[in-house]
Amino acid sequence: MQISTLLKATSFLLLTPVCFASIGEVLQQKGEATIERKGGDTLTSDKGVGVESYDTVKTKKGRLAIGFVDDTRVDVTENSKLVIDEFVYDPNTSTGKLSLKASFGTIRYASGQIAKNSRQDVKISTPTAVIGVRGTDFSMTVDETGNSTIILLPSCTEIAGERICVVGEIEVSSDVGTVILNQAFQATVVETEKSKPLDPLKLNIDESMISNLLIIRKPVEIEAEDERQRAKELADFLGIDFLEFEELQTDFLAEQTKDLWMTDLDIDYLGQNYLADVLDLLNQALARLMRGALDAKEGIQYGKDPETGIELYDQKPDWVIRRDDGLGNFFELRLNQSYGYNINMQQGDFEYRDYQLGDGQNEIDIIQTQ
Repeated sequence: MQISTLLKATSFLLLTPVCFASIGEVLQQKGEATIERKGGDTLTSDKGVGVESYDTVKTKKGRLAIGFVDDTRVDVTENSKLVIDEFVYDPNTSTGKLSLKASFGTIRYASGQIAKNSRQDVKISTPTAVIGVRGTDFSMTVDETGNSTIILLPSCTEIAGERICVVGEIEVSSDVGTVILNQAFQATVVETEKSKPLDPLKLNIDESMISNLLIIRKPVEIEAEDERQRAKELADFLGIDFLEFEELQTDFLAEQTKDLWMTDLDIDYLGQNYLADVLDLLNQALARLMRGALDAKEGIQYGKDPETGIELYDQKPDWVIRRDDGLGNFFELRLNQSYGYNINMQQGDFEYRDYQLGDGQNEIDIIQTQ
């Protein structure tokens, strides 16, 4: 009697870890996929194969669906990677903990019992975003840089032959912001951990269009909003109102020629290339206009100053400053942009003091005489 009891106890102890390890299984599979175990083993995935905590699921030209013991379902499309970080479930209370990470590709998540009863213990993430689940379905598409597109999906079931769909809510967060999605096919994009999620957008798509094609070409609604926000962020960063940018009101050709008085008799038509001169003037004006917008905050103007004849160009990592007075006096400096300079120039009768680049830490004197 004692021996029998001991054998039964031993059998129970041997079987318990196996039951504990299995947290779900592959429900469906088409094509090739593998499951990498924490210990280093790699299994060929197939329908009915069990999954465990800390498994990494990788698909190639295949796709699969995993059903967890709490009825959570995860669909992994072709060329995708899913990491099961943690899964703990108590069937008696229908509570537990779940942590999944979509590392690459397109993955669809459908909530189970843990999300319904312990949603604070559910963590679904991508390399750039964390999704707070409130009992619903959604997809995650992640590209090679971690850029993540999250789309809220309707949760549909068949009841008495009738298809019934409901829409839940998810919270998508980065390190610097959070948005709420609460409409079917509403989407957001999180480019990096340090960038705000894109404001929620309603996409004109259906579920059949949600795949890795979203990596190659984003929905037009997202592309348009992304461009709008990039332009706004650039304008905010520069602190420039381009509509009020004064350089747009300047007639550079008039500025270049306002002090030139001549008659037809003063012009040597055969000795001048007027087309080249006009193009030079236009190029200088255009250069000042374009560079002036970007450098307005620093007060730096690139190109040739028609009043002083000083030329300044941005040839990163250097500034190039030069002047030719037309009388044989010519200089050119190449200065590292990591430092600041205060330049005093004297060329014959021309004198210009306190020409400043950057914060003016270094003093440079240029003296050229006949």
